[in-house]
Amino acid sequence: MRSKVEFAPGCHPLENPLVKQVLAHARNCSVSTYIVGGYVRDSIASHDNQSFDVAKSGDSSRKRDVDFAVAGGSAFDFAQVISIEMDGHFVPLDEANDTARVVFDDGSIVDFSGCVGGSIEADLKRRDFTVNALAWDSFYPDYVLDLAGGLKDLSAKTIRAVSKQCFLDDPLRVLRTFRFAHQLDAQIEPATLTWVKELSEGLKSVAPERINFELFESLSGPTAGHLTKQLASSGVLEVVFPELIDCRKVTPNSYHHLGLFDHSVITVHELDKRLPDLPAWMHASARRELSSGVSRLSAARLACILHDIGKPGTWEVTPEGKHTFVAHDKLGAQMTALIAARMRWSRPIERFVTRLVELHLRPGQLFHQGPPTPKAINRFYRTVADDVPELMMVAFADLGATCGAGLSGENRENLEAGLISLMHGYRIFLEEIVTLKPLIGGHDIMQLLQLNPGPIVGELLKALEEARDLKEVVDRAQAEAFVKELYAQKYCK
Repeated sequence: MRSKVEFAPGCHPLENPLVKQVLAHARNCSVSTYIVGGYVRDSIASHDNQSFDVAKSGDSSRKRDVDFAVAGGSAFDFAQVISIEMDGHFVPLDEANDTARVVFDDGSIVDFSGCVGGSIEADLKRRDFTVNALAWDSFYPDYVLDLAGGLKDLSAKTIRAVSKQCFLDDPLRVLRTFRFAHQLDAQIEPATLTWVKELSEGLKSVAPERINFELFESLSGPTAGHLTKQLASSGVLEVVFPELIDCRKVTPNSYHHLGLFDHSVITVHELDKRLPDLPAWMHASARRELSSGVSRLSAARLACILHDIGKPGTWEVTPEGKHTFVAHDKLGAQMTALIAARMRWSRPIERFVTRLVELHLRPGQLFHQGPPTPKAINRFYRTVADDVPELMMVAFADLGATCGAGLSGENRENLEAGLISLMHGYRIFLEEIVTLKPLIGGHDIMQLLQLNPGPIVGELLKALEEARDLKEVVDRAQAEAFVKELYAQKYCK
């Protein structure tokens, strides 16, 4: 049925020059075109959904992405026509399934797909969720075609699958269920959640690249903690990361009030709780992208989920009942590297997540024997470098999720204070080293010690920089003496 709707100011399809041009070419080619999916959903003003709030705020990025369903002709061929006539870049997505994309220099993206079943009505019945099964027809400019009750669900903030079959047609929709619930601040309808749980194993057949997009998109927003709990309770998280299955075997102990699996899941929620109190420079770091569409924050949240995956393989209980996990950080990093290869993460994502897993104990370890020395803190900052902000996020999240009796009272307060001091100290460290100039360089060291280029020169230079930071060495003469003495002690035995 067609329902009359109110579009947000500036969001009516006929106010979009790109849409108007496509419609004109469609008439010339005698094909029928319909705008479907997110563009329609996000443009409707009568529903207080999160995507509409983005549009109202002035971010027009969503309005530049339009999906067209094409009937009465080939969507693939029509996309080629559009790319030529409108000076866009043709991207063949899947000719066999009649889908293609046109990308324009201003960043606009227009996708074209043939109507499944030959008509828009049949096509809408094969879509994923009711809120996405909405179509706009230029012959009825103030109406949308809504056959599945999408407008009602949009108003009620409900994610409802059009049918169980939609998950069989494309198992990735299991993950998309949670992403849309996250993006639209909506609840998943009970029958849909039942289908998700029942059919989640289908994700094993989905290309890793498609899973990555859904996963990192889901972990990018303010409800990531709640969403992670949903992924865990539905069993989806363990389908994507089977390495987490063994985490359910590790029981609570004196430090951990939760079993390992629940501890790993709740760290994302604990990170989100901490975010409002973190300084602006940490938020600025977290917003930076590692790869297209993947922020350091979303990758840090994933590192929270994976940070203890090495524990099951290192778990021992002593005769006294103490739980130990010696070198679980190292094993966890190795396992994360294997996950990265399986999931085909980009090199920056692989390096970042693996590094956070490997280093997640480091901030707390500084305070195991009381306050750390300035040299130990300096070495921490230099070793972790640009990843300090996100590593501190993981450390705070890990602490928040660790509430056993063994880490309570004064011990907990001291560790919390130490981590806060470590966090703020990094900013001071950066400001100070910016003003410090090298006392001597690598070439100077090679001449001084008659060395050829190699790792020894780098090690000496790094040690000298650390000594300079701590004001143990303040001029060139002291720098030369420091390097000579260190070289003699370490490399001339």
